[in-house]
Parts: sequence; structure tokens; C-alpha cells
Amino acid sequence: MSAHILSEIAAPQANAGADAFTHWWGFPGEWVEPVNRRRAGWSGVLRAVQGERVFYIKRQCGHLCRTLTRPLGWPTASREWHYLNCLATLGIAAPQALFHGSRRGEQGPETVLVTAELQGYRPLAEQTELAPEQRRQLATEVGKTLGRLHRARLQHGCLYDKHIMVRWRGESPEIALLDLEKMRPRLRRSLAAAHDLEQLSRHQDIWCDTDWQQLLAAHAHHLGQR
Repeated sequence: MSAHILSEIAAPQANAGADAFTHWWGFPGEWVEPVNRRRAGWSGVLRAVQGERVFYIKRQCGHLCRTLTRPLGWPTASREWHYLNCLATLGIAAPQALFHGSRRGEQGPETVLVTAELQGYRPLAEQTELAPEQRRQLATEVGKTLGRLHRARLQHGCLYDKHIMVRWRGESPEIALLDLEKMRPRLRRSLAAAHDLEQLSRHQDIWCDTDWQQLLAAHAHHLGQR
């Protein structure tokens, strides 16, 4: 079994890796949505509360993805944990990973990923009451964030409006990215950018054509920075 304990606050009574895994594998919570049964296994996310803190616990059995570097399979929660760390290195906001672990179960690999709630953030899809100037500011900040992501040759892979989170600090929006289990590297920045931007353009309803051009201009500027 492998385990990465990233926060002592997350599991105060579970110090060793095996104990921490058992702690989070059985921790009570409410399923955010029905369990997804595919990839020769299942995967689901629970919302859980511990004291005053809210966590999201992704539990999986099987549910493997296969890549050139991992042809035998890799739990999608482990891939998400890997890219959460990558985004932290890039300075791009995302949920804080608190625990990640995997063990061999009777029906295949069992994997847990625990992340902290993004406090004060709401999905891009809910930003429907903004003034025109706020919409343009938001387009600029999303463009900047995606430009930095694609500059690192990383493709989100599932860039819908519900996976971009927004927190307002006064008149300034802050951006965070969710749901990284389909993220992957691309050979060229342009490939990552083309895929994600085309996908987002089809799955957002808040920006008009002028706002979208604002997003593309900010994206292009930060994509080309060194």
C-alpha cells in the first residue's frame, strides 16, 4: 500500500499510512452524485465534515486510466493527485490535497483522495448576474489562468464551466480549477490550448463574443510568456 499524508489536520487520529487510509475509506459523508461505474470499477465523491472543516473524499475501486508511461493502468484519483501537485507548483489555484493513498483490495486497487473545500468559490456557471465590466474582468482572469496552464503543456481535458471556480475579492476575481482526473501533458502548448478552449467555448453561457475575445487575448499573452 502507498499513502501520502499531506495534512495532520485532515486525520488527527490516523498517523500511519495504513491507519489513515482506513480512516478515510470509512469516513462518513454524503455522496455528491451517484457513484460512477465504468473503467472496470467504480468511483464516487463524498462531502464530509470534520469539526468546522469540509472535505471532499474521492473513493475508487479499479477505475484505471492507461497512458504510455503507465500501460498497466493508473487509478484516476492518483492521476488527479499528481496534477493537483503540478498546479500547486505552477501557482494555479486548485483544491488542497490532504491525503492520497492506494491499496490492493479483493476487487482491484482501492484509492482515496481527500481534498479541502474551496472556501468562498462558486462555479463559473453561476456567475450570471455580473455587470459587463465584471464579465470582462472575469474573462481576462480565466484567460490568464488557462494561458499559464497551457504554457506548461498541460491539458485539463474536461473544461466545463462547472470546473472553473471563481472567488471575488472586492472587484477582482480569483480562479481555481477542479476535476483534474483527465488532465494530461501534450507535446505542444497549442494542442492543449486548442482542446480546452474549444471545449470551454461550447460549455459556457456567460460571455458574449466580445468577452470571449478578451479571454483569448489574455490567454495568448500568458501562453507566450517565458
